[in-house]
Amino acid sequence: MTARPVPRLPAPWAIGIGCRQDVSAAEIQDLLAQAFKRLDWTTPPEGLVLCTLAGKVAEPALLQAAIALKVPLTGLDPIALQTVTTLTPSAAPGHGLPPVAEAAALVACGAPQNPNARLILARIQGPSSTCAVACSEGILP
Repeated sequence: MTARPVPRLPAPWAIGIGCRQDVSAAEIQDLLAQAFKRLDWTTPPEGLVLCTLAGKVAEPALLQAAIALKVPLTGLDPIALQTVTTLTPSAAPGHGLPPVAEAAALVACGAPQNPNARLILARIQGPSSTCAVACSEGILP
């Protein structure tokens, strides 16, 4: 199982995912369904990417989610995530990272260099995962 090719960043839309190792596919699918419902999305907007830490791109649940949504799965360098300020505190204090979901979504949309990159859905949380959504243009689908 593989995800689609890595897109050129910044992406117009990004869903950031933070998760524990071996998170279930059902949990990720549920979290994404919640995000889509809160945003009133019925299908992924054009240019959407699913993103996470580079070390998590082999997680089966994330690969399955990317394939189900027909979007690329992008792994981001943890150092890049440290360059952005997020709305909520880290779920894993002491690891030197901001909340992965929010930071990954913002970085994939070009933050901090892109002043238009912003969260359109702050972090929502499942038992072993988090999700946040950002856009790079400020226009909702």
